[in-house]
Amino acid sequence: MSKYLETGKIVGVFGLKGELKVLSDSSTNRFIKDNYLYLGKKETKLTKVKISSSRLHKGMYLVTIDDLFDINLVEKYVGCNFYIDREELDDLNDNEYYFTDLIGLKVINQHKEELGTVIDVLDLPTSAVLEIKLKSDKKCMIPFVKEYIEDVTDEVIFINEIEGFR
Repeated sequence: MSKYLETGKIVGVFGLKGELKVLSDSSTNRFIKDNYLYLGKKETKLTKVKISSSRLHKGMYLVTIDDLFDINLVEKYVGCNFYIDREELDDLNDNEYYFTDLIGLKVINQHKEELGTVIDVLDLPTSAVLEIKLKSDKKCMIPFVKEYIEDVTDEVIFINEIEGFR
């Protein structure tokens, strides 16, 4: 498990005043004025930055950092990610998970067969949905709800496989 948790991706700039267009990966707004986040392309080489301003615009956050109010000073950050240190987060309750922690876990059915690996988690209005790359290289989706998910460990998600899953 990584020390940092991705909280958003910079997908572009907005206007000339240094606003960065951020697609948030979090259900919690982390882009609050005077908050500190970490910025970088890979979580191994991060820079701590302070949020100078933030506003919501067409489903994305428009964020300025470190009082850099000029497009020429921030264009280099397009493609970078924002991260938060896990130590700054509240503890999760039992059976709660950060989606990024589920990606890469093996998926095993009730017959102890390894089916594949979680490659993405979609946060849909009805429930979270796991996207799984099967050993056959096909992809499938399974709702992340108790009817299908038996148990989750640090390495494996145990599921109740239903007919037609593969």
